[in-house]
Parts: sequence; C-alpha cells; structure tokens
Amino acid sequence: MGHTVSVEFAINDKEMIEAYESFKPDIVFSPYLKKFIPKEIFLNVPTFILHPGIRGDRGHNALDHAIRDEKEEWGVVILKANEEFDGGEIYSEVRFKMRDASKASVYRTEVADATLKAFRELFVNLEDEEFKPIPQLQAPMHKYLTQEDRAIEWEKDTTKEIIKKIRFSDSYPGVLDEFFGIECYLFGVWKEERLRGKPKEVIAKRDGAICVGTVDGAIWISHLIEVGKFKLQSTYVLKEKIKGVKELRLPLIFDLSYKTFYEIGSHRDGDVAYLCFNFHNGAMTSEQCIRLKYAFDYIKEMLK
Repeated sequence: MGHTVSVEFAINDKEMIEAYESFKPDIVFSPYLKKFIPKEIFLNVPTFILHPGIRGDRGHNALDHAIRDEKEEWGVVILKANEEFDGGEIYSEVRFKMRDASKASVYRTEVADATLKAFRELFVNLEDEEFKPIPQLQAPMHKYLTQEDRAIEWEKDTTKEIIKKIRFSDSYPGVLDEFFGIECYLFGVWKEERLRGKPKEVIAKRDGAICVGTVDGAIWISHLIEVGKFKLQSTYVLKEKIKGVKELRLPLIFDLSYKTFYEIGSHRDGDVAYLCFNFHNGAMTSEQCIRLKYAFDYIKEMLK
C-alpha cells in the first residue's frame, strides 16, 4: 500500500518522544500499551490506542475481568489518545462471543481477529468525512487484579472456580501458589473427569503435566514458573518432589472421549480424519514434534 511503518517499544517517555521525533509519523497506533503516551506525541499527531474491552470498559486487566466475570460477549475498541486513561473517543469497535478458554487462547484468536477488523474499520472511518467518533462512556476504571484476587483456596474452591482463576491469569501473570515448598506460578489448566484426589494432592503426571485433586474432582496443570525463573513443564519444576507419582499415559492419539489433559487427539467425520494438537501457547519441544509426526503417519496408514 506504499506505507512506511516503524515499530517502537514504549519503554519510557524519553525514548517514545525520541522515536516520534526521529520518524515523524502521520499516525501512531499502539496495539499493546501499559504506559501513558506523552502529550508531546498525541497533541501533535493522531494517536490511537487498542483496548481489549468494550465501550465503557476502562483500566488494566480488561480481558482478565471479562473471563473472571464470565462475560458472554466482549470486544475491542480503538480510542484516540488523550490525557485520560482509556478515555478518548472511539473510532472503531468490534465485538465477539466469548469462548470458554484461557486468556492467552482468547487473546490469540478472538481478540486478534477483532483487532484486525477494528484496524481496517479505523482507516475507513478516518477517510469518511461524515464519520463522527463515539464518546467513551465515563465509567469508573475497574480494579487492578492482584495475586490476592487470583489466589486459589484449595479447601474451598470448586474445580470450576480453580480453572477460571488459572485461565484469567494465563500467559501473565499466572496464579501464585506453592507445591512441596516451591513457590511458583501456575499455567495451563485442564479439567480431569475420571481421577479424584484430596485438595492439592498430586495424584498423577502425564507428558510434563501434573494432576492435582480438588474438593470436587481434579485438574491438570501443565506448566509452572518457579519464582525468579522460567516457565517449564510442571514435572520438570517439581522433579524429585513427585518421583513416586504415577505416570498416567494416554494412547499416542487420544480419542477425545472424556475431559482430561492431552496434547494430541483425533476424531473422524466419515472418511475425513482430524488430527488435533494443543501444545501450550503453540510452542513445541523436539519430543512433541516427534510424537506429532508419528501420530500423523499413523492416521495416514489408518485411512488407507
């Protein structure tokens, strides 16, 4: 389209202003912003901000709140920057139906798709001389969610409540907890239908995930971050602490017949077979790639 684009990181006011003065843009668009844009920028050039929330939603953790409050519909808006946090006029809005999934999954799918639609709509509206932006609703900003808001009460919270807490905290910041004296953040939660255990008891492990009992069932937790370290598979973080816990394997290709943690599954529709794989955040280890290849080869042979 003949546009020249510069991508800059909003590290601090000084660097943002320097980047603006160096590039001299005709328009500024901020798709992921955690800091105020300096007035030296938005007072001199049209500056727009993507907010992952609907009209009237203001503040941090927008998607976290939407999942926590079990919203059936959500969306994104593109606002024109001003001196009020998420308070500018709205130049485009796209809504979508919420899905029962983790924050990371909703962000990569529904939010990403809605953002592209809103971005195209923004430029259509900017070229329309009769377009008038919609005022933002002056609703109070929702609270910043702390670890206290995300914390799991293992002796009280149901499986559904625990899953929701981990899901709306997924990707960042995670849910801070402790297993066997190791302080860590929890990620990647799955419901388990067949196993049962005492609340917070590690009752099984599979492909790097741990199965943990709840007051009314069990869940799987695929990844942990030990405080101050990197995100790793749960069994790697806990290592020797769960040495005697049974490895409960599934077939190479799971038939999706009940709810449990799996990474590779398959189902058929007539003569068509579907191979499903769900690796955490889409990242694959070498071992996962090998298993996926074996599964693909197996399905090909099965359909001959």
